[in-house]
Amino acid sequence: MEKAKRILVMMLALMLAMGLSAAICAAQQPAATKEPAPVKPEAKERIVVKGKIAYMKDMGYYLTGEDQPGEYIIVNPNAKQLKNLMNRKNTIRAEGYLTMGADLFFIEKIDGKKYRGDEKPVAK
Repeated sequence: MEKAKRILVMMLALMLAMGLSAAICAAQQPAATKEPAPVKPEAKERIVVKGKIAYMKDMGYYLTGEDQPGEYIIVNPNAKQLKNLMNRKNTIRAEGYLTMGADLFFIEKIDGKKYRGDEKPVAK
């Protein structure tokens, strides 16, 4: 009986130590927020892409690069403005930066004019 009591006390002490350790680790991690931390401007890979606007149902609006070959998915689409540019079929000059990968493009200027995307994403 004494041996069983000692084992039970040891198990409780071990569980308490593990619980405290987990609580300390959780307290040291930053709290989750709805908004991501802002990206410092020097951390953004700024690029200029000359190309044409295109649309794909699954992907939304994207820019097909001519000087920098590739397809750049526009993460801040302004559906009305991009549709107008796509229908004109002119080559545009888009300035912005890549976000979370090599093909996700956040546009800041189109042909030297400030650009602002819609609040809601076009692609589903």
